[in-house]
Amino acid sequence: MYIFPFIYFISLTVYLCYRHRAFDVSVYMSSLYTITSLCAIIMVVGNNLEGSGVLVDGWEPDLGFVPTILYCGLLTLTILPFSLIRVEALKKITCTHPHLLFLFVLILLAQSLLNFYLVADSTLEILNGDLSAVRESHYDAEMSFADIKAASLPGVLRYFNYLNFTTILALPLFFYYTCAEKRSLWVTIVLLFISLSGPIKAIQGADRAELILYGEMFIFCIVFFQKILTSAVKKILWICGIPFAIAAGVYFVAVSSARFEDTNEGAAGSVLQYAGQSYLNFCYFYENANPDLFYPQREMPILSHVMLNSDYSDVKEERSAKEGFFIGVFATHVGAWFLDVGLVGCIIYSSFFALICLLLIKYFNRNEFEVTEVLVLFVLATVPIFGIFYYRFHNFAIALQYLFAGLLHLMSKFKFIWKRD
Repeated sequence: MYIFPFIYFISLTVYLCYRHRAFDVSVYMSSLYTITSLCAIIMVVGNNLEGSGVLVDGWEPDLGFVPTILYCGLLTLTILPFSLIRVEALKKITCTHPHLLFLFVLILLAQSLLNFYLVADSTLEILNGDLSAVRESHYDAEMSFADIKAASLPGVLRYFNYLNFTTILALPLFFYYTCAEKRSLWVTIVLLFISLSGPIKAIQGADRAELILYGEMFIFCIVFFQKILTSAVKKILWICGIPFAIAAGVYFVAVSSARFEDTNEGAAGSVLQYAGQSYLNFCYFYENANPDLFYPQREMPILSHVMLNSDYSDVKEERSAKEGFFIGVFATHVGAWFLDVGLVGCIIYSSFFALICLLLIKYFNRNEFEVTEVLVLFVLATVPIFGIFYYRFHNFAIALQYLFAGLLHLMSKFKFIWKRD
């Protein structure tokens, strides 16, 4: 059955592409799972099943019919709502409250400057040092240089620093101001600087995930805005994007080599496992997870943090001990939901997610969006896009993206005195 997900997702990708006559959002999402499914096949055929987060440890992968169908079906449920978006039809993006949106941009700018202050004097030292040791320190929950510096900030700024993950919302805002508002790139380029706060901060822990997320969501923005991207903007993106992609690639290879060059699978094998392990781990969850355990901290991070004073990171080790295996591995977003709230809970949560997406997108072939709808759409799209690894919004700080995008969208439904005529 390990071949089936690849056949399924490549068929879904071709069907969606043929139906829409374009490489749009849903095609992009489906293609990502096609790639990960192909990596899973290579792993199984090459017997590259040990290390780097693959839950085998003596377990012979069953990869049976039921978990495979659940894997493909639940993922499709979270992808299909985005098939209502036809990027070829997009003509206009409006803004109900431009002053409010600008205020939000200023908040993100302030956070990015704070982040730059925290990491400025240690980033180059980390990049020139032992990246493997840096990553091990991160796994051992040791404070990074930036964290130590942040601990000395006044109380208000320490709380303000929670917004660091939210700065990625500057990425769709860059495309909005550049493509829809036709603002000068000399002005909007600041938004790209803001949006890079997450990947820059991630260097403190020699992390690759934030960089991959940024790349994935950058491509999402290009796909979504492709109809209103001008030739001049495309040219600038190519000129700026190629050096950045090269630098990001060098960093990714350096981190991978430092962490895995002495392992049996090597750096190349570890990258393959990084990309292809989710299907295998999902099947492992299906076969081995304890259905009596219920830990919703990952699914309701804001509520759990505020009302229960409990986060996913607080219960991960306890939960792993009760399960008998480490739960912090890649198994896709639906794999995380399945493990935390069971099969029925996973189906309900996936259906609820799909319903929220449908209510936001509203109908097929829509040609106009309000900018706050785009922000919410960006956050929602992160779930299946980054979901090739795990559920992105698993803690309070990251989930604040939901909160801010949702509040801005809610406020767009009300008229203020500064509303644009």
